[in-house]
This record gives sequence, C-alpha cells and structure tokens, in this order.
Amino acid sequence: MTVTKAQAATDVATRKSASLADAELDHLERMVQYVVRRTAEDDTSRLDYEYWGKRLRALPQTHDLVATQRQRIIGLLDLLEREMLYRSRQTAA
Repeated sequence: MTVTKAQAATDVATRKSASLADAELDHLERMVQYVVRRTAEDDTSRLDYEYWGKRLRALPQTHDLVATQRQRIIGLLDLLEREMLYRSRQTAA
C-alpha cells in the first residue's frame, strides 16, 4: 500500500503537538521506572511490560515528536526490554 502526499499531510496535521507529548512522556517515564523497580510482592497493578511498550509505541503515531522525544521513547523501550529479559531469566532459573 502506498501513501500519497495528501495522506501523509493529513496524518501529520492530525497529530498532537510535541509540547503535549512531553506531559505524556513524563507520565510514561515515571510509570516505566515504577514497573522496572517493583518486586513480585509489590506487583498489585498487574500492568505489564507489553502494555507500557504499546503506550510508548503509540506516541509517535499520535504526536508530532522532536528528536529528543524520540530518543526518550527509545531509551524507555530499551529499559523495558532489558527488564523483561532479566525477569524471564530469573523465573527460568
């Protein structure tokens, strides 16, 4: 499927501004830090790594991000992935 210039312009025009993404990124950073630092005994929220990964991946689709915001998202996704691998190794051992 090819995307026309008109479709691409419409997609960009419907995205929220980068300034609005900062508040969402701040929230996601706090939550990812919480998820990564919690222990099995602390896990009362049942919000998993995949949920937060989906939220992070949705930001570039809904907001017109700048480079630093994209770097923050990549860093958070990396942190989640490393933690998932660490936890899966712990449960396998």
